[in-house]
Amino acid sequence: MITTLTNVKLIKHELQATNKKEVFEELAQMLFDENRISNKESFLQDIETRESVSVTSTEGIAYPHAKSKAVIDPAIAVGVKREGIDYGDEDGIKPTVFFMIASPDNGADHHIYVLQELFGKFSDEFIQDINNAKDQNEILNILINS
Repeated sequence: MITTLTNVKLIKHELQATNKKEVFEELAQMLFDENRISNKESFLQDIETRESVSVTSTEGIAYPHAKSKAVIDPAIAVGVKREGIDYGDEDGIKPTVFFMIASPDNGADHHIYVLQELFGKFSDEFIQDINNAKDQNEILNILINS
């Protein structure tokens, strides 16, 4: 499923963001630029609303997600920030890999299936491989083949 939801234009090898809000904005901008969401501000509000329920990060990976009326086509935007971003999670580990999952409001449990597939890939080796990737193409290859 992941292979149909992302592409090299939805992957940022080196995020410019310095905080959680900027990560959200940078990833949402990629989704907007690729016509996967119709309204960046509305989608970001839905992401923030979901994030207020519980922090979407664990052991070096963050997975902000939302079901939103702004989603045109389901997608995953991926970003890497090797030095990590303070995400406010309980384990104290700063995420370095970010997966923003955009699911349509009427998409039933689409985001659950995507999260299950992603969680099946999560490991220290997976994080290290993505952090060591040279470019977007290599990150996409890791996502497809892990």
